[in-house]
Amino acid sequence: MRNTILIIVLLGSYGLSAQLKGKITYRLEIIKDSIEQPFENKENTDAQNEVFALMHESQPVEGYLIFNDSIAIYNVEPKIDIPGWNNGSDGLIISPSNVNLSWIMAGGSTTYYNDWSRDYCITQNAIMGPTRRVIQKPKEWTITEESKVIDGYTCYLATIDKRNDKKVKAWFTPEIPVKHGPRGFNGLPGLIMEIEDIVLLWTVVKIDIDNPEADDFIEPMEGELLTQEEYIKFSGNPFGDN
Repeated sequence: MRNTILIIVLLGSYGLSAQLKGKITYRLEIIKDSIEQPFENKENTDAQNEVFALMHESQPVEGYLIFNDSIAIYNVEPKIDIPGWNNGSDGLIISPSNVNLSWIMAGGSTTYYNDWSRDYCITQNAIMGPTRRVIQKPKEWTITEESKVIDGYTCYLATIDKRNDKKVKAWFTPEIPVKHGPRGFNGLPGLIMEIEDIVLLWTVVKIDIDNPEADDFIEPMEGELLTQEEYIKFSGNPFGDN
């Protein structure tokens, strides 16, 4: 019965919605309480200790989602220095100079674009050489009955299973009936208001409906278009998701 009620709520929100557009500001921070301190584990390599240090030194950043009913573009604030890296045989090497790891994990210099009118989601970046566009696969969400209120909006919990019994947890609201969210997290029947991805936490800090930035969208067209499998084969997929 509760599942039926939830479905009615979700479908009702879509059926009664008017044309929506606007700008959402997200805040991304690394949950430091769940991360071990550098050099705490004597078995860790120097590279692992350096990553732990970068996590603890990280500062929150903002990402911006410009959207209408079907289209959305997400980018991170462009004011943080972009790190250099080398995806050699020994793995990803990040230069620690001026690196804010939150900026990288929030999306970095990557543009995230989706158009639900044609089920088309891509990323665009020039992380490793020429600019490339990568087609993203749909997220496999499990929607639960659990709910809570975030900033006055009733939200429902959806999850994605990850390795080692970990889950991505997303709270979405059918009261803003668009299928968008930050950093390629999308496809739910309502705007994503909060995401916890193991040690990463996205939260909405500002909702600006009818923001004029959403009047015009320019689809990213520069760069070779690749599948995720082609991109991983080429780059080694250093961050696990692009």
